[in-house]
Amino acid sequence: MANLKMAFWNSNGLQQRVLEIKTFVYKNNIDILFVSETHFATKSYIKIPYYTVYNSNHPSGKAHGGSAIIIKIAIKHHLYSKFNQEYIQATAITVQTDCSAFQVSAMYAPPRHKMGT
Repeated sequence: MANLKMAFWNSNGLQQRVLEIKTFVYKNNIDILFVSETHFATKSYIKIPYYTVYNSNHPSGKAHGGSAIIIKIAIKHHLYSKFNQEYIQATAITVQTDCSAFQVSAMYAPPRHKMGT
């Protein structure tokens, strides 16, 4: 596997920007796109040809917060974990290369919650 082209997108609502996202990933040949603030509700989803979309919604099921990873289907990968709490929504996948594997994650942490030690 050669170098992976990755990008991050704060969508502020993924569903209403799906055409913009498709144009961006196709035009820039993005392998993995990390997305925050998907604003997906319980039954929300998007489809992008040649890509798999994994997402973690806000635990309320309402359209706010959330994270997603959009990855080319040609890249060997699988869902690693989803984390859905009020204070953080995270989506993680494992990417398999010819000689190893690694995990990557997209997350959203609402500003009203303090991250501490």
